[in-house]
Amino acid sequence: MEGKVLRKYLVFLGVSIFCLATLATYNAVAAKAPEYVGVEGCNCHKTEYEEWSKSSHANAFNILLAAGRSRGDNKAMKDAGLDYKKDYDKDPKCLPCHTIGYGKPGGYKDEKSPEHLRGVGCEMCHGAGSEYRVLHKEKDETFTKAEAAAMGEVYPPTKEMCLECHDHPDSPFNSKVDEKYKFDFEEMVKLNKAWHKKYELMFKH
Repeated sequence: MEGKVLRKYLVFLGVSIFCLATLATYNAVAAKAPEYVGVEGCNCHKTEYEEWSKSSHANAFNILLAAGRSRGDNKAMKDAGLDYKKDYDKDPKCLPCHTIGYGKPGGYKDEKSPEHLRGVGCEMCHGAGSEYRVLHKEKDETFTKAEAAAMGEVYPPTKEMCLECHDHPDSPFNSKVDEKYKFDFEEMVKLNKAWHKKYELMFKH
């Protein structure tokens, strides 16, 4: 009888240790500060990725280069008092809003950084993705919004995130310079050519 009790106790103890270890590991992952991974980490969302790749956000780095600007871009720069013949791809005032995670862990640093960190990618609206992208893959349709948020995901994008660049005081294209640059969040999120269409979630998270 004592042997049976001892075996049950040892089984219970083993299961408890396993559960605590699993919980500790999960909490350690959840608590880990997320890093930027670039748009290549987001291409499981194929439709959104393809639409984004044709958008003005995707092209944001290219317009820092004189060779990548349209005549309209050049006119806007000239009106803002900028030299439209100049490249601005190394300007620290421009890079935070034309690259992914500039100066932050995993983010764009300089011209040696990989191309998938150029432009305004998914993470600039949804947060650094190193942790929640793993959650998406492992739990797919079963993860909760609360779990994703704990790992740094922002969904849906917020007005505050957009305003970190749009209407930023360092930008020569803000509403204090000209009222036409005033950022209307509600209207801009409807502008599909700026990023991608808004799709309903496939699963209940």
